[in-house]
Amino acid sequence: MTIIPTFHCGGRCAEAIALYQEAFGLEIDWQGKNPETGLIYHTEAHIGSQRLRLSDGGVNTVQADSLFLAVTYDTVDEVIKAFDIVKEGGIVVQSPHKPDFATCMSEVKDKFGFKWFLMVD
Repeated sequence: MTIIPTFHCGGRCAEAIALYQEAFGLEIDWQGKNPETGLIYHTEAHIGSQRLRLSDGGVNTVQADSLFLAVTYDTVDEVIKAFDIVKEGGIVVQSPHKPDFATCMSEVKDKFGFKWFLMVD
């Protein structure tokens, strides 16, 4: 069994892809666009070894704040760099800090409504 996170970006898929490329090094494996509208109907991509999918769909979807994506890094500097990129236009839930259970952690909801838990174990 494989679970593949799928991002429905409400017509802002290209913008989301650009942000995730800058913040997380997202790489596109395949992409399909509607030739009439230019909207992205399917993107196969990966961040590190994690597969994910993105599309322009989902304009009327429900946002679920209880689900977030955890990204673990090797260094605090990597957390801070990604946090600084993703927080632009988003909502900072927790700035980078040192909790009892990790070297560094932060939580941010990006401008597309997706929550990211960025940390060093």
